[in-house]
Amino acid sequence: MNKGGDVRYRETDDVFKTLVSELTSTISPTTIMGLTILAIGLFAYDSLGGMELMLATISGSVASLAKIFVTVAHRRANATKRATVEGAARWEMAHGLLTFVVAASVGSLATAVFTYDDLSVHIFATALIFGYSAGVAIRISVRPFIAATAIMIAGIPTTISAMLYGDTAHWILATLFVAFLVAAMQSVWHVYGTATRQICLRLEMQHQARHDPLTGLRNRTALGEAFMTLGRAENSLTCVHCFDLDGFKSVNDRFGHAVGDELLASIGNRLRENLDQPSIAVRVGGDEFAILQPDVRHPVEADLLARNIVNVLSLPYLIAGEDITIGISLGYTMALSGSAKLEHMMAIADKASYRAKRNGGGIECEFPSKLDLGKSSFAA
Repeated sequence: MNKGGDVRYRETDDVFKTLVSELTSTISPTTIMGLTILAIGLFAYDSLGGMELMLATISGSVASLAKIFVTVAHRRANATKRATVEGAARWEMAHGLLTFVVAASVGSLATAVFTYDDLSVHIFATALIFGYSAGVAIRISVRPFIAATAIMIAGIPTTISAMLYGDTAHWILATLFVAFLVAAMQSVWHVYGTATRQICLRLEMQHQARHDPLTGLRNRTALGEAFMTLGRAENSLTCVHCFDLDGFKSVNDRFGHAVGDELLASIGNRLRENLDQPSIAVRVGGDEFAILQPDVRHPVEADLLARNIVNVLSLPYLIAGEDITIGISLGYTMALSGSAKLEHMMAIADKASYRAKRNGGGIECEFPSKLDLGKSSFAA
């Protein structure tokens, strides 16, 4: 669940971040609403002359402009760095506060208009409330608390003001406001539910496209994407470990493929439990796995990880009432982070892994001939 704000929704962190990012698509409606507030407010002030009308117009226009700037900044932030729950919560708060200011300005402007007797201006106030509530219900419903609160801030004072005008026509209008507010609230939750289901489906498809369904580990596609996001500092190393299981075929032959699948799943669990970020484990296919270990500052770090993985995975597995022990043949290689190429490193690590298997299992390493591991920045 997201932990980024005072209001909690039943959302995973990824769904929360995605829904908040949808707020960056509101530039056009915010611009239109800001111009509408300005036009109707100036017309009302020119017709009626109340200072409260001018104040509501100015605050609504300024808040709309500020919301546009926040939306542009939010969009740029999403484009330049990976979203976090905390960051999304801050953006949600900024959007929410400015939305509430705009809603209060709309409500204040419309409420003030209904205290005057000029029916032509009442028409514009009615159009403003209906237009604003419809826009909020459609474009901000991805954050239902913000949307519902904004509709109430704008709509409830206006409804009361229309009722207090006193004649039958305005009572009917106030009744329509109430009906519209109820319908807008229902629309908010409907749009939110639909958007959430679609995002969940999209995220699930993305997850399936990048993860192995049996072990839950990332697949080769995800490995390539993770490799592309690595830093390229020349004073650090990137390490790739490749390994497969010794005797896995005999496990399948003796106990059946169901036990073999459970063994692979257990290996996936152990890898997740024993790998610290930013290292990631990948199931390449069959009984073949790989580990990407970035930002290595000393070659011994790679050797320690390789030994830890072999030791952990070589411990017995209790599956279907049987203690099953499997061997590991692991090979690894390193390259300067600034010049590392994944496919080339995978090929070298695979070659070292095959050499380890020929020698009866264990660990082998192989490094490019041009790699100088004696450099002080690595060896210090």
